[in-house]
Amino acid sequence: MKQLVFQLILLLIIICGFSGFTQSLNDSIGIDTLNRTDAKGLKQGYWIKKFDNGNVDYEGFFIDDKPARLMKRYYDNGKIKASFIYYNDNKSSAAHLFYKDSVVMATGLYHEEKKDSLWRFYDKTGVLLAEETYNDGIKNGISNVYYQNGQVYEQIEWINGVKDGIWKQYFEDGQLKIEAKYVKDNLEGFAKFYNVDGGLSQEGIYRNNMKDSTWNFYDKGGSVKIRQKYNKGKLLNKEEVDEYIRKMEEEGK
Repeated sequence: MKQLVFQLILLLIIICGFSGFTQSLNDSIGIDTLNRTDAKGLKQGYWIKKFDNGNVDYEGFFIDDKPARLMKRYYDNGKIKASFIYYNDNKSSAAHLFYKDSVVMATGLYHEEKKDSLWRFYDKTGVLLAEETYNDGIKNGISNVYYQNGQVYEQIEWINGVKDGIWKQYFEDGQLKIEAKYVKDNLEGFAKFYNVDGGLSQEGIYRNNMKDSTWNFYDKGGSVKIRQKYNKGKLLNKEEVDEYIRKMEEEGK
């Protein structure tokens, strides 16, 4: 919650305060101090670069050719594309990325130009789509994907950039849809699938991302209606399953 409040405050500063800050800066410095390089050819101080159409491409501070303090980038139509507030000796930044209509696309932190900590992603109407956590540019922890109504659609656990841990999906009303587990990017172990009413639909085992052993499929009353037998993803009782499907189609089920 503290991080969300911090990011919202930064966003307000960026949208409301940066233009005023830029104007006051322009009033206080001469044109000869803009776009300056040192003897080594490194960018120093305040820079403004423009597109061929005259609109600003980016504006902000540089120290030894690296962005510092504040930086703002734009689309060629003049709309804001990204804003960065630097801290931690300019090694880290709070970032806000925007769609072309200035709606926030994503917010998060960078550390030494790599994604760090919690990142939030939004659709073009400003609705939260997903949350991901990074460490040194690598995805770690629980990632969440959301429905338009704010309910969680999917949760996946990541370790060092690969899926490793829980995997859950939910119906739009919050009811559990799938629960399984990843091990090093592969589905492994017992998995359960549920109906929208909460009843168990099917369950079985994954090995190396493939169905294995016996999978049970249940009717609405909770009784097994068919068992599918697998060996490393290959269905062993295909004829039995095909016959069951044929009968269900004849009965209109």
